Amino acid sequence: MSSKRILTWVKPTGNWLHLWNYFWAVKPLIEMSEWNETFFMIADMHSITSVHDKETLEKNRKRVILEYFSFLPDDSEIIIFEQSKLKYHTDLMWFLTSVTPYSMMLRAHSFKDSQNKNSEINMATFNYPILMAGDIINLDAQIVPVWKDQKQHLEFARDIAGNFNKMYNSDTFTLPDAYIDETVMTIPWTDGRKMSKSYDNFIGIFDDEKTMKKKIMSIVTWSEWLDDPKDPEKCWVFSLIKLFASKEKQSEITQKYFQWGYGYWHAKLELLEIVLEYFKKPREKYEYYERNYDALQDKLQKNNTFASSIVENKYKEVLEVVWLS
Repeated sequence: MSSKRILTWVKPTGNWLHLWNYFWAVKPLIEMSEWNETFFMIADMHSITSVHDKETLEKNRKRVILEYFSFLPDDSEIIIFEQSKLKYHTDLMWFLTSVTPYSMMLRAHSFKDSQNKNSEINMATFNYPILMAGDIINLDAQIVPVWKDQKQHLEFARDIAGNFNKMYNSDTFTLPDAYIDETVMTIPWTDGRKMSKSYDNFIGIFDDEKTMKKKIMSIVTWSEWLDDPKDPEKCWVFSLIKLFASKEKQSEITQKYFQWGYGYWHAKLELLEIVLEYFKKPREKYEYYERNYDALQDKLQKNNTFASSIVENKYKEVLEVVWLS
């Protein structure tokens, strides 16, 4: 299997890592990194479309750095870097705007969402998809893991890269492909809906134990009496247990659902124990890095330099193609 360049990202706007994030973003990324060159971008420039407070931005940025570095295996080669540290990144974006139709931006989900919420839309929000396209194609990413509602951004990146290549009769930019894990779409959360901060139904991976227990105990369940047998396959608690527990543990808990005196409350406590054990190492690393944040800054600086060198080379290539070198 040939190695490919993978890119994904997170925008530091205060949405902390929860269970759904782990299954659609973190876990696949770590697995794909075993045989691919993998980049993870902290999209701090994207966050300023909505976050204009220095303390909030820094707090969000630090939290994201702590969370994602805590998940990296000790021998991981995943390159976590900051978008704002990419030299010539926005310069390249200017060239991309010159091959992007105005009509394309009017179709963007990000623009339509903002249009529905605000009477005044800033140009950073309007041009958001172009910068995102640059994030992908400036690094020559070949595979981009996306959730279904992000697929449009990937399609825009392909169109913009293709427009540039066609206009200048070149193969300057790689056309990326989307990776969508269909299995994640069926995962239920505390109320059966998609996990979201807006629904307040998320279970944060790095929540303290008391907060995590409170959220797990709030999972919506059926109303059978304690002594009644229960169907684990119709229980959202058991759906989550299956994501984290071994086959043996799943079988053991399945039998308990049909036993006298076993209630959903017991299942929730088992889920809490299983989740805490599953994420034990990342949670310990998070606490360590929180006390030794400078060590992460050194790693981040090296990664920023490496990622920036790729973008700088792309910028030089583009200057030659458009006859400005």
